[in-house]
Amino acid sequence: MSKPPYSPLALAAALLLILLLPGCSAMRLAYNTADFFIERYADDYLGLHGGQMQQWTPTLEAALARHREQELPYLAAFFDRAQRDARTGFTPADMDCLMDDFEVIYRRHFRLAAETAAPLLAELDRGQIDALERTFREEAREDAEDNRPENASRRAHKRAKRYEENLHWWIGDLTERQRVIVRKVTAGMPDTAGWYRYRDAKRRELIVLLRQGASEQRIERFLTDWLVDYEDVPASLERTQRELRQSFSDLVVQLDKTLTEGQRRRLIDRLTRLRGDFMALQHGARMAPLGC
Repeated sequence: MSKPPYSPLALAAALLLILLLPGCSAMRLAYNTADFFIERYADDYLGLHGGQMQQWTPTLEAALARHREQELPYLAAFFDRAQRDARTGFTPADMDCLMDDFEVIYRRHFRLAAETAAPLLAELDRGQIDALERTFREEAREDAEDNRPENASRRAHKRAKRYEENLHWWIGDLTERQRVIVRKVTAGMPDTAGWYRYRDAKRRELIVLLRQGASEQRIERFLTDWLVDYEDVPASLERTQRELRQSFSDLVVQLDKTLTEGQRRRLIDRLTRLRGDFMALQHGARMAPLGC
């Protein structure tokens, strides 16, 4: 599994990783043990001592309870819509609607993650902040190497392979025609190197805040401005984001036209099971109203 994109904030948003786990039983198990795994992730990444973990655990437990009550209905509704679209065939209008819904879900989750991570980050000591800064710097060096201009073709190849691997879980083996579509569409996707540079700049700002002894309220506001409200995202990155969204939508619509009966059935089953899982995990099963 790839490293989380916005660590250490991702330690609180790690519950989203359950969406990447194959199989209904694995997903339910991961969700029901999310507190344990998020605590282990936080400890591994930040080097927490017992008192910090003990103090933060109630905040994490409250966040997970809130997630079960308030966010699972959105996830259930998202997969309900997706499985209905899969039955009739994805259209550009369907994809616009689904992508809008996904944006709502993303923002809701990262707002909750910011609220959950801020108290923990505010309690880091000097040594922990130093270690976190070293981790950020090492990851920045790795990203800079991967994102050198001369590596653009390699990045495009890796992106196509990553899409193919993900699609395999959803629809099974791809045909050669489908592989060609994936390679063609992903080759036209904008380069995301700028996002890594922006992320690294925000990480440096976060370290400055932590060294200044910022309050958890100040840290939460910073994380929310960064990851939820996109307060200072450059116009070029906003354009990249729109282009990536459009490319992904185009890919789904093009592939939909090529699905075999077996592939479509597998896709519908995957989506339907996820909807059922997110309904079953709730204490009072319901689906939240979405935009379209």
